[in-house]
Amino acid sequence: MNRFHYFKMTFLAISAGLFVGTIVYGLFDLDFTQNDALTKLILKALFTATATGLILGLLNMVFKLGPSSTTKA
Repeated sequence: MNRFHYFKMTFLAISAGLFVGTIVYGLFDLDFTQNDALTKLILKALFTATATGLILGLLNMVFKLGPSSTTKA
């Protein structure tokens, strides 16, 4: 496996989970009378998820941390 595999595996999992988690958590606090509130929440969640995914993906690409398997073939 090359380094891009480790980056992609971490980036996709962290970004998707963090994006959905931030959206769901933010919907509890959202005031639906303002039109910009939902747009601001989505953009904030997208930026946070992308930035965190990039940082952790690059770190995982350097250290090559993959899923461990306990079965021996």
